[in-house]
Formats: sequence, structure tokens, C-alpha cells
Amino acid sequence: MSGQNGLGAEDVVALRHLVDAYADAVDRRDGDALVALFDSEAQMRVQGEQGPVESSYQGPAIIESLATLAAYHRTFHHVGGAVFEAVPSEDRQATGRVHCLAHHYERSSNGPVDLVMMIRYLDRYSKGSDARWLIADRQVVIEWTELHAAYPTRRVIRREST
Repeated sequence: MSGQNGLGAEDVVALRHLVDAYADAVDRRDGDALVALFDSEAQMRVQGEQGPVESSYQGPAIIESLATLAAYHRTFHHVGGAVFEAVPSEDRQATGRVHCLAHHYERSSNGPVDLVMMIRYLDRYSKGSDARWLIADRQVVIEWTELHAAYPTRRVIRREST
């Protein structure tokens, strides 16, 4: 059964899993898992909103995009809303607009900070002969950023009740 977006429920679930797996691979800095989410000729471009492309990666070189995260102690990419639609004239193709709130925790000389990026992924997906969806093209648009003080995790002291 196909919804208004031309995709079946199973396809929508699979595409959502794909974009969540991308965030997980990035946060774990797992290059092999990351590359496995893209088709072999995929392209990924990173740019500021309405700005020029700042970096571009293609095929297996997409693993190199993880190097930009080396300055951060850890990251946390939270995938929010996502809209997927079938490409009417292309069988086994879909597009997606995916929102992500990405935290980049850094231990700076002035104390820990969190660089928060509001990101929109503009994607094209392809469904392989094995019925698995992959990212065929990803445009990473950084809508805006915010810088906040961050606080290390504190131990919780348990008090015994009397």
C-alpha cells in the first residue's frame, strides 16, 4: 500500500532507519558503518545555508568526512523530523528532507563548550536489487549554529533516607 508520498510504510521505516544509522555511525566515528550507508558512487556536500559548498566527498572517500570531527571530544546527532517522498519518474528512488540537531562537545582552554548545529539533510536515496535503501546523494546544509557552555557529567550522590 502506498501513501500520499508514494512510498509504502515499509519503505518509510527503512528510510528512517537509514538516516538514524547515519547519525549513529557519525557519533561512533565508525567509518566502515558510515560508508556502508551510501551507494558506491554517492556524493556528500557540506555547506552553510545558501553558501558555497565547503567540502565534498564521493564514494568511499565519504569516510574522510569524519576527520572534521576530530577536534571534538564527542558528538550527538539527534535526528528530528523527516519527510520522504518517492521520485515519480524514477522507480526505486526517493528524496528526503531530514532535520538534525547536532551537538559537538569540545574541551576548550576556557572550559567545555557545546557547538550546536541546526542541520538540514537534503537527500536522494536509491533502493538496490537487494531491496536495501542507500543514500545516493546528501547535501548537508548547516542552517545556523549556537555556542553554549557545557558542563561535565556530575556524580549523583545518593543520600540514605532516615
